[in-house]
Amino acid sequence: MKHTSLALAVLLAAGVCAEARAGLFTDNFEMVVVANRAKDAPADDAPGSCLLLNGGYIEAGDPIAGERPPAPDDVLSAIKNAFVAQGFRLGGPSPAVAVSCFWGAIRVDHREARVPDAIYSNAKARIELVSSNQTGAELENHILNNKSGAGENADASSPVILAGPTRTTSQLARQPRYFVILTAYDLASIAPGKVPHELWQVKLSAQQTAGGMDEVIPALVGSAGPYLGKRLPQAKIITTSLAAASARPAAATGAADHAPQGALLDAGAVSALLGRERVEYSGTTESSGG
Repeated sequence: MKHTSLALAVLLAAGVCAEARAGLFTDNFEMVVVANRAKDAPADDAPGSCLLLNGGYIEAGDPIAGERPPAPDDVLSAIKNAFVAQGFRLGGPSPAVAVSCFWGAIRVDHREARVPDAIYSNAKARIELVSSNQTGAELENHILNNKSGAGENADASSPVILAGPTRTTSQLARQPRYFVILTAYDLASIAPGKVPHELWQVKLSAQQTAGGMDEVIPALVGSAGPYLGKRLPQAKIITTSLAAASARPAAATGAADHAPQGALLDAGAVSALLGRERVEYSGTTESSGG
C-alpha cells in the first residue's frame, strides 16, 4: 500500500509540475499600444504610399550586459511587412508620407543628472512611451505638482492621487521595456526651413521580462498592423505572442528601400528629424549624448 501511495503521489506531483511548466513557459506576453493621430491627417481608410526612414536602435537608461538586439535588416523587413499587410504602398512614384522607425530598450537611468523641480528627461521618455498624450500630461502634472515645480500643462488636470489610467501609466513607466516607435509625417514638410508635420504615431512596448529582445521586438512589429494610422483614446494593453513575429506575410516583391530615394527628401532635414526623435525617445539630452 505504501508503494502504491508513493507512486500516486509521484504521478500527481508530475501532473502539477507539468501544469506549472505549461503556465510558466508560454510565448504570450502583454503589449502596450499607444496610437495618436493628428486631426488633419488624411482619412485612415486610404493608407496610401509611404517611405520608411531608418532611425535605428536605441538603448537608453541603465545598461545591461548581454542584450541581444535583433538584426536591423530583420526589423526593417518586419516593419515593411506590417505596412504592406495593411494596404500601404512602400515607395512608389510619389509617396506622400514618410515614416520614421526606431526600436530598442529603455530603463530608469540612475546616472542622469537630477534637475530640481523638473521631470527628468529619462522619466519623461518612459511616461510618453506608455501613455496617451492626455494621460501622460496628467501624470507629468502630478509629478511637477509634488515637486512644486513649474511647467505644468494647463490643458491637463493635476491629480493629487493617481487612479485609473494615470496610475496604470505610472506603474508601466517604472518597468524596463522593449519598444518600437513608428511616426508618420507629411513628406513635403521634411525640408529645410520647415517644421515636420506629424500625422500619426504608434508606440508598442513590452516588459523586458517578456523574452529576449531579439524575439520581443519582431513580435511587437508583427502585432502593429491594426494600429498603423489609427487613434486610441487611451493606451491599450493587449496579449500577444512571440509567434506574432513569424505570422507576418512576406513583403511585396520590389518593396522600396528604407533609405530616402533620390531627391525625395533633403538629407540634412532627415538627419535633423531623426536626431531630434532619438533624443526624445531615448530620454537623453543633446549634450549628454547617451
